[in-house]
This record gives sequence, structure tokens and C-alpha cells, in this order.
Amino acid sequence: MDNEQRHEDDRDPDAVAALVHAAGRREDPPESAYRKVFGAAHAAFRAKVSRRSRRHAFAWAAAASVLVAAVTVLMRWDPISVQRMVVASVDRIVGSVEVASDGGWRPLGRTDGRITRDTRMRTLPGGSAALVFEGGDSLRLAAETELQFEGPRSFRLDRGSVYLDIQASMGTGVQIATPAGTVRDLGTQFELQVADSSLRLRVREGRVEIDRAGQQLIGAAGEQLEIDAFGNVARSTVAADSDVWYWAEVLAPAPDVDGRPASELLAWVARETGRALLYADPAVQQRAASVRLYGNIRHLAPLDAMDVMLATTDLNYVLSEGRIEIRARNDL
Repeated sequence: MDNEQRHEDDRDPDAVAALVHAAGRREDPPESAYRKVFGAAHAAFRAKVSRRSRRHAFAWAAAASVLVAAVTVLMRWDPISVQRMVVASVDRIVGSVEVASDGGWRPLGRTDGRITRDTRMRTLPGGSAALVFEGGDSLRLAAETELQFEGPRSFRLDRGSVYLDIQASMGTGVQIATPAGTVRDLGTQFELQVADSSLRLRVREGRVEIDRAGQQLIGAAGEQLEIDAFGNVARSTVAADSDVWYWAEVLAPAPDVDGRPASELLAWVARETGRALLYADPAVQQRAASVRLYGNIRHLAPLDAMDVMLATTDLNYVLSEGRIEIRARNDL
């Protein structure tokens, strides 16, 4: 209520009546004026009703869109799909690799791309696969291997051999359940093989922990542990550049070297082959950091990739026991 209306309400009713009586009866307005005013009022009313209808229609449309969005979300949200979280992506498939499906097995296609929780997979004779965890950690499956994922960084290995390259900086290791005990990495490269109830662990770098019925065993770099079905443990040594690692080297996820310095490729090759990287002198090291490579090394074994890429530069290498020495080509 505005100030003028409040002021009128405060007037004396008798005074108002007297003024109306003194003014007398007002003459009726002409018919044309009446029609003009009526028409204007009618048009205003229709406009108001139209605006209100549009507002209502807009409100209903907005409400409907919200309802549709909510229904869509509810339809997409599925407890089963939540459980099927992505745990790894497929980097490479060689030969025949299968995943469990509807009580049977089907080939793992190169277009499948992602591996989800509870996925069961196996490699057939002659087959192998390379998977990548979030963050770049690598899991490689040898031929005749079968496992099932149980979480983002955990799986059960029923048979066969796997190789893991886990960066210590990630802070979150991988847990592997086996018939012979539970294996946990402590930032490492290692191979794990399961055959019946026996277990073989080869540690290339870092450390690996095995929990067997409350008994903890630690495997350090350069060690091989074999646990038989009776729990007997045999320890021996294995070199980081031994040929036993070759099957895993050829499955290594290749870095993108196009336009990158040669030094990055050389560091990758050294890590994947278990060798120390040495430069003949500071000038050669500086050259490796400045020369750029072009092309890709996908599906090439590390040493083959180094051969191909360094052939386009003035750098070369010499392999010796446990080392890769980089030299200027004219020094060879």
C-alpha cells in the first residue's frame, strides 16, 4: 500500500460523503469513450493473461527439463556400473587374449580399450598383453596367464606370469593375491609367476613383500624367491639385465619420442633393459639432451628402438655388462 492510499484511508468518512453529495451525479461518458476505454482494458487484460501463460509455459518447460535430466541421471546411475570402475587401459595385445563373458570367453579386442573392476582375462599360448594403470604404471601378461581384477590396483593371479613396473613416486602400490600368498610391491619392477600352489618372485628393482599365512618375506632387487607348495623358500640371484626379462621388455609401453630429446629415449631404454646409462663425456651427454628425434617407436623392443632412432643422429652406443655407454658416432 503506497503513501497516497494510506492518506486517503485516514480521511473522515463524513467529510468524504459531503464532498460527493456536493459534487452531484456525474454525467455518463459518451458511448465511444466507453468503448475505447473498454477496448484498451480488454487488450491489457489479454496481454496480461498471455504473459502469465507464457510464464507458466516456461515454468512447466523448465520443470520438465529438470525432470528429464533427473530421470536420465537415474537411468544412467546403476550400482552395477559403479562397481565396474575402470582399473586399467589396454596398451598392446599380441596373439590371443580373452576376457570372461556370459559364462564363457571372448577375444579381447583392440577397441575394448579399458579394463574394469571384476574383469577376468587370460592369455592363450603365444599370446601376451600390456596394460597401463592410471598414472602410467605398467602390467604385462605373459603367455598362458589368467587373472581377475578385484579393485583399481589389486588383482588375483591364478596362473602364469606377470611383470609390473611400478613407480615409487606414485605412493600407491599394487596388491596381488595368489594361491601361495599375497604380494605387495614397494615401488619396484618385478616378475611374478604362479604354477599350482607354488610361487616364483624375481625382483629387478626396489622391494616386494610376500605375506604367506602371517609370515612376511621380502624380496630385494637382484633376488629370486621360490616358494613351493609346502612353504619352503629358496633364494637365488638374478641380474637386472638378464635375458629372463626379455619377454616383458618387448611389451613395454613406448613413450612418445617424436620431437623429444634423445636423452629421454635413452633413459627409457636403460630402465626397461635393466642397465645403467653412461655417457662417454659431458659433451656427448649435452648432445643427447639437445638432439631431437622424429618418428615413433611403438611396438619396438627398447634396444631395437634405440637402434632405429640413434641411426638418424651422430650418437651411437656400446653395450657392456649391465651398462649402455653413449658415444659420438665418430668415436667408434
